[in-house]
Amino acid sequence: MRYRGMLRVVMAGVLAFAVGVAAAGTAWAQQTVASAPPPGATPPPASDSPGLTAMAALAGAIGSFFYIPFKVGAMCPGMALASGASLAVTGGNKDTAEYLLRAGCTGTYFITPGMVRGQEEFQGSGAR
Repeated sequence: MRYRGMLRVVMAGVLAFAVGVAAAGTAWAQQTVASAPPPGATPPPASDSPGLTAMAALAGAIGSFFYIPFKVGAMCPGMALASGASLAVTGGNKDTAEYLLRAGCTGTYFITPGMVRGQEEFQGSGAR
């Protein structure tokens, strides 16, 4: 029994790490080609080395490992319950119920390497 629990934790860690690495992409392993950046893209910092990219990917995976269960297991279901309760208490006022549901279930679910490095914005619960 204890072995299965440990195996699940290890598999969840490996999955979170894989998601983080996949989110980082393989741009650090490819040669750069002189081209214009896509519109609206934040240019990489001057100190963009493969080591920093890998560390940001690892930090994003570890952050996601802790944040995803919190968001999926606590924030969204808790606000869904509060939304249903407000719907019952207010006699069917959908505006308040929709606001509460949106506040708990929208926003960032994965911590990306760009967020770790400050290139992307983290949008917590209630972000629009």
